[in-house]
Amino acid sequence: MDTDATTPLYDAIVIGAGINGLNQIHRLRDRSGLDVRAFEAGSDVGGTWHANRYPGARLDSESYTYGYFFSEEIYREWRWPEHYASQADVERYLRFVADKLDLRRSIDFDTTVTSARYVAAENVWEVRTDRDETHRARYLVTALGTESAPQMPENLTGLDEFEGEWHHTARWPQQPVDYAGKRVAVLGTGASGVQVITEVAKTAASLTVLQRSANYCVPLRNSPITDEQHQALQGQSRSLFEKCNQSFIGFMYAWDPRSGHDFDAAGRREVYEQLWERPGFAKWHNGFSEVYTDDTINEEFGEFVREKARARIDDPAVAEKLMPRYPFSTRRVTMDSGYYEAYNQDNVRLVDLKETPYERFTPKGMVVDGVEHEFDLIIFATGFDAFTGAFTRIDIVGENGVALKDYWADGPRTLLGIGVAGFPNFFMVTGPHTKGVFCNVPICGEQNVVWITELIAHLDAGGHTYIDPRPAAQEEWGEHVMDLYQGTMLAKSGTESYFLGTNVPGKAKTVYGYFGSVPQYAARCDEVAKAGYTDHFVIR
Repeated sequence: MDTDATTPLYDAIVIGAGINGLNQIHRLRDRSGLDVRAFEAGSDVGGTWHANRYPGARLDSESYTYGYFFSEEIYREWRWPEHYASQADVERYLRFVADKLDLRRSIDFDTTVTSARYVAAENVWEVRTDRDETHRARYLVTALGTESAPQMPENLTGLDEFEGEWHHTARWPQQPVDYAGKRVAVLGTGASGVQVITEVAKTAASLTVLQRSANYCVPLRNSPITDEQHQALQGQSRSLFEKCNQSFIGFMYAWDPRSGHDFDAAGRREVYEQLWERPGFAKWHNGFSEVYTDDTINEEFGEFVREKARARIDDPAVAEKLMPRYPFSTRRVTMDSGYYEAYNQDNVRLVDLKETPYERFTPKGMVVDGVEHEFDLIIFATGFDAFTGAFTRIDIVGENGVALKDYWADGPRTLLGIGVAGFPNFFMVTGPHTKGVFCNVPICGEQNVVWITELIAHLDAGGHTYIDPRPAAQEEWGEHVMDLYQGTMLAKSGTESYFLGTNVPGKAKTVYGYFGSVPQYAARCDEVAKAGYTDHFVIR
């Protein structure tokens, strides 16, 4: 990569201006006084919340826990209209923060980073963009998001001939898409699919749902935030933040301290019914912890959820096709706001692709089981190459000329999920093997952002210019990550799940997340810092 004297040299380059990228820019630039440049592929701040603007997109975290707690002023000035905010309101919030902190002046928008190479002779990272520009920095920090690399289905035969309109939920157009009165197909019934299906079903002339695999859905139970509730929340910022940081997964819920085995079946059923009436992820993370580890409790609660779902669907045959058969929690549990009821409408029909797979796309639509179905609009809600896809789609090359995508060919190898051996001065916010992979994103992102910022401050204060994870420490971390996974229902069941990368053809089936708790992960990071970092990193 050719450079000259005019090539910019920054203290740090940040890739991504989503909720964690904005936080990282602010911490490094405004709190540490570093010269920071950020690159964002979107046309404005927001990251995932800028790109995923499909109909029905909204939070399944409580709005007042999905944001920044480092500024009491920001917390008090912002008013969330709903307990679970829409995509538009989340994006509006992030724009508000960007304006409040004057962050846009440090960000190049509509700019995709295509490569990043560590230059050992100069101890800098050289970053290349799709604008044919080169930038250099002492440190490279990625805030790419865990679900920012869309995954299309494997069979796209004939899609280029389709005469209608098609979109992926994760790359939704900035301008509204008109689906009212049209013949629409949605491929996929994961979290994005459930949201878009529920919304499109309201006005489409016909909606054909092509289901690859059924998933657990539980009611979101969203509602407006009243003035009284808003006033009460104003004095709770610190307590909410602390509660989330003490929880297993960054939400304002704790496991039931009782064991499910302390109750008989009727007693457990009463607990399940109480959970069912609560909003949001309480039904997932506020019950018995044995749901994650115990076959009996897991199957019992899974059947309870299936029973509730069946009761919402008029046609028993359709209901059975919508019932998941894998253990509860071994895939992402989806929050819904009328999803199952959509199948009771005359304009909605379900196609189970396991029974009748689609064969190809045509100019007019799709061929399914030998029959052509005509559509005006096809929506791909087919998920993400999660956790590592955003990294491997950039040509990131480390100290010894090794590409990150090759180094991770058999799965990610990291230290704390933040650094990678052989990639000096390189840090990841919510990278694979951090708690941020399975967490209320801004809560775990905050921990990563602060830890990285303090590490860079430590290096600069000591006159150090180089840091790289020790391979032995990285290997130990990988073993710790795997040990935590082994005790879970996911490991016991062998469920095919995007948690293990099995939704992406050719991707290594392995552990991508951290299955311990938020406090457990933070304590491990704190131990490394308190020991002066040198036991885990080569610093010079």
